[in-house]
Amino acid sequence: MPATLKLSGADLSSASSPSPDRQEANERLDRLQQQYDLLQLRIQRVEEGSEPDDGSNLTSLRMRLDALQQDLERQRRRASGQCCNCGGGCRG
Repeated sequence: MPATLKLSGADLSSASSPSPDRQEANERLDRLQQQYDLLQLRIQRVEEGSEPDDGSNLTSLRMRLDALQQDLERQRRRASGQCCNCGGGCRG
């Protein structure tokens, strides 16, 4: 006889839609990823010479890119329930 799964009183409607906190975290991740991608393209264009350096120091752009990358990694760890490496031993 095959095993059956009983869902006594389980509300599946909440399982299909993310919680407001989770949705906000996903939106933040999307915005950070978009900022990262745009900044990476800008740095590439400046390095290639197709976009003039408008006074923004290339080093400062790279520093901003690194900060965005670290923030993305931290947010992804938090989204997966891991510690974000803030030093406080959080659980996401």
